[in-house]
Amino acid sequence: MARYVFVNASALDDQALAAAVKAARSRGATVVKSLAGTMLLEVTPAQVPEVSQALAGWRYAAERKRTRVPERKPLERSKARGALAAAAKG
Repeated sequence: MARYVFVNASALDDQALAAAVKAARSRGATVVKSLAGTMLLEVTPAQVPEVSQALAGWRYAAERKRTRVPERKPLERSKARGALAAAAKG
């Protein structure tokens, strides 16, 4: 399964969005999130043409948002802070 973002600027009201969600679900798509004029769908790549035909007027693109996991490394203390802490102790 892959995620696709469907966008339609003219589907800003709740009724149009509800109809689009219903049409997408009837074609086997899983609606992850839907907001005014935007839907995030989870479908197989083979189902995308069928879902896009059911959603006339909607454009789509593959979701490209990726989360970067930072490297795990210990925190480094600066030498200046260490000297200040040692001087404060006395």
